[in-house]
Amino acid sequence: MMHAIDTEESVSAGWISSGATSHLQSIWHAVKSAIGRDVIQIAAGCFAATILSLRVMGRVDQAMLLWPVSGVALALVLPNWHLGWKKRVLLMAAAVAGFVTAAAAVGMPLPVTGMLSVLTCLDVMICAAILGPSVRTFEDLKQVRNILRFLAASVAAPLVTGSAGALVISGLLHLPVAQTELMSTFADALGIGILTPAVLAIKSEAHLHIRTLRSDTHRALLPLLVFVAVSSYVFWQTSNPFLFMVFPPIILVLLVLGLEGAVVTSILLTIIGWIATTHGHGPVCLIRGASPLHRLLVLQGFSWIAIVTSLPVGALLDERKRADQSAKESQSIYQAMLQGADGLIVLSSLDGTSRYVSPAIERLTGWTPREYLALDRLDTLHPEDLQTAQEAIAQLSAKTSELTLRYRMRLKDGSWKWVESKLRTYGVEGENVAGYVGTIRDISSLKETEERWRQERRGLVKERREMANLANTDPLTGLLNRRGFDEKLRRYSGQRRMRHTLLMIDIDFFKKYNDTYGHQAGDDCLMRVADVLRTNAARSTDVAARMGGEEFAVALLGTGLTEGMLVAEKIRNGLRSLALEHSASPFGVVTLSIGAAPWSDASDLDAKLLLAHADSALYVSKRTRDCISAFDED
Repeated sequence: MMHAIDTEESVSAGWISSGATSHLQSIWHAVKSAIGRDVIQIAAGCFAATILSLRVMGRVDQAMLLWPVSGVALALVLPNWHLGWKKRVLLMAAAVAGFVTAAAAVGMPLPVTGMLSVLTCLDVMICAAILGPSVRTFEDLKQVRNILRFLAASVAAPLVTGSAGALVISGLLHLPVAQTELMSTFADALGIGILTPAVLAIKSEAHLHIRTLRSDTHRALLPLLVFVAVSSYVFWQTSNPFLFMVFPPIILVLLVLGLEGAVVTSILLTIIGWIATTHGHGPVCLIRGASPLHRLLVLQGFSWIAIVTSLPVGALLDERKRADQSAKESQSIYQAMLQGADGLIVLSSLDGTSRYVSPAIERLTGWTPREYLALDRLDTLHPEDLQTAQEAIAQLSAKTSELTLRYRMRLKDGSWKWVESKLRTYGVEGENVAGYVGTIRDISSLKETEERWRQERRGLVKERREMANLANTDPLTGLLNRRGFDEKLRRYSGQRRMRHTLLMIDIDFFKKYNDTYGHQAGDDCLMRVADVLRTNAARSTDVAARMGGEEFAVALLGTGLTEGMLVAEKIRNGLRSLALEHSASPFGVVTLSIGAAPWSDASDLDAKLLLAHADSALYVSKRTRDCISAFDED
């Protein structure tokens, strides 16, 4: 009876515990939904930043190289600053909650905690007010005007809050107010200047920046290694004041990574400089008679100089890269439009000294572009149309933006053709017209129009053929697909007294290969097999196809079984020679099982029966794998 009671109580207690856990989880999800992920992020970020600064970088009663809380809070507030004051107040309250919780955990005095909370909020609000809606993400900082506004904000806010908090902090640190104000201002400015871009990069579409870093790793690796090596040397040696030697490698990193490089080098330089200086190494420690605080101020000043130098340069380089990319894209589009245009396009300055003509000129006149440009532009006009052309150029010079001109154009064979030209001027807005762009079309006769229609119909027929080829081709390997293979065999179905051999090929343990190495590697494996088939079945009468999945077929038309078995052996050995690793296969490499079936009957080729025979032979080969079996007609 007691046992039953104990068991019942235990089950009841377990149910209560499970129910309580579920209830707590429901409460947590409800709180998370009500408060929002951004609020939780900023509270957690400020908590972590406070712990980092007071546990790792020093104590509350010590001078610190940088104050990270304001920088982290600003980065987490900026993406939501445009949502209005209700959201702003909620975020600032979360930042204060995170900071106060961490301050209490490390034993910070309550008056100091309250003062630093107010100053941190003031920091963030001043910076956010300056940056406004123009900066929400890391990509926004890649515009030079925004990075300059950011640097101005990272100076303006610390100047205000550093002055306001110097009186209290100086008493805590037992330092003069002026020195405390300078140190606090630098520490706050460094925290904002270094951590705000870094956190923004992580928070706003971080995968883009990771992709950027990965894509440039091979180019940035050497500059980064040089930067780390030079910085480590500069800050660890105690013989020479080589402080500014770190700037050349910083520039090298910026040339490759842009603003991302500026963020990375700023973080690395601060860490290296702080560790070395606190251990008594580096050029800062060479200052004779300098106190630890004086050295800290020098290191802060140098770090700030590095930031205000690298961030604008990185943003400028990114802006130039975007401009160059945009220019290249525009040029590519422009060239593609000109090269692909059916009609004739002519560009010319008003005086005719600079000209361009699209390749369509040769189709229209017989002149190649080079031959046409060697002629004076008026030499290609009929004498009776010269005055009309000169008047048109005069109208364009008088800033007539667009006009249509009809005239006779001289062809290379000496004949004439009526054309219509639509001319449009170009040039910098507000300045004189630089030249014109002309689109010229043939209006000579109905017959020529009909000829053009015929050419267009010919192009449509070609497109249909290309589409038919695409429908019969496997898109991954470039071999025929099952449909194309069947059609190819049907073409030979009426040929008698010819020997044929069909090879059915299967990749051994291919599913395990996909499971082990992934589908991309599986696709690469299929393409390598296709290359082997193309190499060893290269006659005009050989037909290779991917029948589906990992199964292939090779029809050796006009080839008997003996020769077909030799080809099959070449295919099997050809893939084996590639030594494609396959750890899930007992052979250790990718192998093939092949079934061969002959057709030597005097009757018409029966493609379905031949496929059935080859499938039977393949089934035999797949029992042992990595082998070739021939269909036994008996």
